[in-house]
Amino acid sequence: MTKTLCALLAACCMTSAAWAAEPSSLDDWLNPMLYPKDSRPFGKSIASWAELNWQWIYAQPFEHNPYLDPTGADCAVDQSGPVWQLAPIAAPSSGTYTRSCTIPRGKAIFLQIGSIADDWPCPDPSFGPKPGQSLYDFLVADARNYNMVDELDLRLDGRPIFNPKRYIYTSEDLFALKGDPSEAQFDPCLTGAYQPSVVYGYFMMFRPMSPGTHTLVRHNHDSNGTDLTFVYRLTIR
Repeated sequence: MTKTLCALLAACCMTSAAWAAEPSSLDDWLNPMLYPKDSRPFGKSIASWAELNWQWIYAQPFEHNPYLDPTGADCAVDQSGPVWQLAPIAAPSSGTYTRSCTIPRGKAIFLQIGSIADDWPCPDPSFGPKPGQSLYDFLVADARNYNMVDELDLRLDGRPIFNPKRYIYTSEDLFALKGDPSEAQFDPCLTGAYQPSVVYGYFMMFRPMSPGTHTLVRHNHDSNGTDLTFVYRLTIR
């Protein structure tokens, strides 16, 4: 099976929930721009926010899907709540890709770096759990077979993010994923109904940034030799 990689809260709770987490490791102390890896921003784990990120991507029609948008023109599609979702940039080959996005001030920013949303069932009749294996365990094992980055560098306004490969997450349980029918173009397993799924990959949640322009640069290399640089130009208003 081949796939393409790449909650709303009451406003009065927003500030306290956003800043409640304290750093619990050296990496968390060195990366003050990020919510700590094991924190629960706005009452959800980072893994749960990763699932919401994929639910948001899959729900958008193909012609205005932020994942497939090369410039950032569709950056604001269906955004709501305290967290602004940044989609990964669909990249057909090695190179540098730039996207611009205007974000309201006070929003945490959730970045998907590279991940897989592994859904079931699929047309391939052999794609399923083995006897005695749970669907969750099967999907997690399958997701971990996908090619991920072996070198990763991220910088916010020139400041490096330390140990970025530490920010890897796996769904804690199955979650329901429903894709717009047009998205079958990049995921042939989509049925148009809710499907049990898991997410596996790299994600980061940035604390709200100060008003003005910020540049987030991600460079990664994978085991297939693909070398990619993604530049996000973020305007906070």
